[in-house]
Amino acid sequence: MPMLTYFPSPYPDEWWYSVLCRYHVRSGHSKYATTINELYSDRPMVHGRLIPGGDCAAILSNLPPGVLSIDDVLANYTLLPYYTRFFAADKKQQVWDALLDGHGSGITSLRTQMPDGTEGLKYCPTCYLLDTEKYGEPFWHRVHQIPLLPICPMHQVPLVVVPAKFTRLSEMFLPLVSVRHQKAEHREKAPWMESLTDMLTALVCGEYAPTVGYNNLHTALINAGYGVDKISEHQALSAAKIQQAAREYYGTQIYEQYFASLSAAVLSRLAKWQLSSPERYALLAVMVGMDADTLFGLAIEPIDPLLEKLLSYKEAGVIYGKSDLAAKMGIQPGQLDSLAQKYNIQPFWRQIRQDRCKCIRLLLTNGEYELILKAARESGNTQLAVFVRTIVLDVLCNKEESKCDQKSTGKL
Repeated sequence: MPMLTYFPSPYPDEWWYSVLCRYHVRSGHSKYATTINELYSDRPMVHGRLIPGGDCAAILSNLPPGVLSIDDVLANYTLLPYYTRFFAADKKQQVWDALLDGHGSGITSLRTQMPDGTEGLKYCPTCYLLDTEKYGEPFWHRVHQIPLLPICPMHQVPLVVVPAKFTRLSEMFLPLVSVRHQKAEHREKAPWMESLTDMLTALVCGEYAPTVGYNNLHTALINAGYGVDKISEHQALSAAKIQQAAREYYGTQIYEQYFASLSAAVLSRLAKWQLSSPERYALLAVMVGMDADTLFGLAIEPIDPLLEKLLSYKEAGVIYGKSDLAAKMGIQPGQLDSLAQKYNIQPFWRQIRQDRCKCIRLLLTNGEYELILKAARESGNTQLAVFVRTIVLDVLCNKEESKCDQKSTGKL
């Protein structure tokens, strides 16, 4: 295959497909097929995808030595760092080695749709104008192409979407200069948009890797109260709680795409850094107020929300029955004992005597039942059986005291 006599130098953070589009413009070819044949000769290649393929190595092998390195292209002009951010080190190396050898990445489970379900290339209207002023032409920025990215990281304005199917980009070149500039839509920004944009940008450009031996996202979710209501040494995350919180925080579109099918098995893999796609990590981290430095930083201290709640009731000094206290905490009475045992807390609630093993069945009319129920409520006792037992025992106790008084005075 003949060497390419010209190839454009990538601009800072330019998407690799954008570089190919600019090559097509400068080639002067009127047909896409002519440019494609010039770039790849008789080897069919796929380009214009969110994950690069063998096209990078194929083109670079036809450039003079030292012009561009494959490592530089993959790291700085593709979204490969973003999509492999949470890969295990050996799996990530396998992907890079395959691409260096001119093969495909092997990554298939990739979400190309934006939260609203559509596909397209995106640009920032402000970047469009500034790039034209500085470089003489606009270009597609790689970070803008993350489907989940809502606004430009540099200018905090909504991105303009140019509808296109990624599967069709291999057959065509769509340089940004051919797209008429549009102003950003004046739509209200959700509170999470800037934080999510910062997180996604960090996953593309930062030097981060999953931590070994702990997962700060799992800890933060537990600390925020998204654990299952079960006392155990290793607390699991509650899919139902996270789903409800995600829907309320991000809205229906993001919920439907990323959380509607959330399960305990998926959350278990997330806690072990075993999910390949970065989106759920980013969304959940932002939901609990984490940035990338915290997500991948030193281990944060676990805080058990149930323990915090239990200690607050203890400090309040109010003596509750065991069932009442458990109900206030949203757990079962048996879990109260497990929680106290786990953290070595002496029970401060009323204990049920172990020798109470007899039961009396009492039949009442509706009127009698309502009368007793009303009296129990007025006394502040929410447990009807305890109230009745107390009244009966008080009556018997008073009767015995009355007999003793009569005996001492000789009036039997």
